[in-house]
This record gives sequence, C-alpha cells and structure tokens, in this order.
Amino acid sequence: MQDIIDEILKICIQEQLAPAEIVEVKSEEAEDHDGDPILNIWVVFKAEKDRLDPEKVGGLVQHLRPTLSKLQMDRFPIPTYMTPEEAGIATV
Repeated sequence: MQDIIDEILKICIQEQLAPAEIVEVKSEEAEDHDGDPILNIWVVFKAEKDRLDPEKVGGLVQHLRPTLSKLQMDRFPIPTYMTPEEAGIATV
C-alpha cells in the first residue's frame, strides 16, 4: 500500500513542481515533537541548475492536502527535497 501512496504523491508533486522532473518519492508516517500526525515526504528531483521554483515549493503543502485527504490520511505533509546525487541514486 505504501508504494501506491508514494506513486500518487509523486504524480501530485510532479504536477505542482513542473518542469522539474520528480525521480522518486518516499514517505513515512510519523509524529512531530508534540505528538501530532505528520507525513515525512522525501522528494528526489532533477531540475535546471538543481533548483526548484520557490513559489511552487512554497505551495506544495497546500497542493498535497486535498490528495492526502482523498487517501484518508489526516497527516501534515513535511517534504524534504534532494537531487539524485544527494540521495545516492544513479540516473541515466
């Protein structure tokens, strides 16, 4: 089930962060220091000069909330962004 959630998140994130290419998305349910439910999301991307559009990044959480709601996940998304090199992923 987690693979399906990650694939849905990948599509949603790709939609928001285009023209950057989303290489991989992994997520993990957790709790913050107050015990509130969160969803850690690691986003591996390729983009010109390894930079994402700050306005698109700033709007990603708001963009993800309806998708998470449809997945019946009442968790606050916490995205972390990295390039394939930073993630240790070989790409062609």
